[in-house]
Amino acid sequence: MKTTAKTITSFAAALIFGTGLAQNDPVRPVAPKEQPKDVLGVIAAKPELSLFADAIKASGVEDSLRRNGRFTVLAPTNDAFRALPEGTMTELSKPENRALLAGIIQYHILRGEMKTGDISTEDVPTLQGSRVVLKKSDGIVWVGRGEVLDADIEATNGVVHVINMVLEPDTE
Repeated sequence: MKTTAKTITSFAAALIFGTGLAQNDPVRPVAPKEQPKDVLGVIAAKPELSLFADAIKASGVEDSLRRNGRFTVLAPTNDAFRALPEGTMTELSKPENRALLAGIIQYHILRGEMKTGDISTEDVPTLQGSRVVLKKSDGIVWVGRGEVLDADIEATNGVVHVINMVLEPDTE
């Protein structure tokens, strides 16, 4: 019995002194693991996409992106929204123009997950119903006339590509 008690005491001492607990080292909290985000969470987490996040909310398209399924979101930067003609977003934000805004936002969403490695030149349907051309040329991915600036941002329900312009249905 004495041998067992001595063994346990020695083991406990080794744990305490071996880990530095006896030296009063401060206990450092473990940083919580970042929870995986859906496409909406990815967009919301990027400050340079805040205007797009606001437009998604104002358009009512959030529910579509929360449903089951995988999506590819072509997310315009804040600079892309600022490049629109003056007053465009103010006009689109009016309640009577919500359907028009929803159509523009849905034009930036593709069903299914399409990473840049999967793109050559394709004419793909958008959630809005129109089609958009995706093209890879000299290592650059183009969406209509817009360029992909940050590609393949993984989400739990798809992928987000940051683009440098707001796409307009039937003009891309």
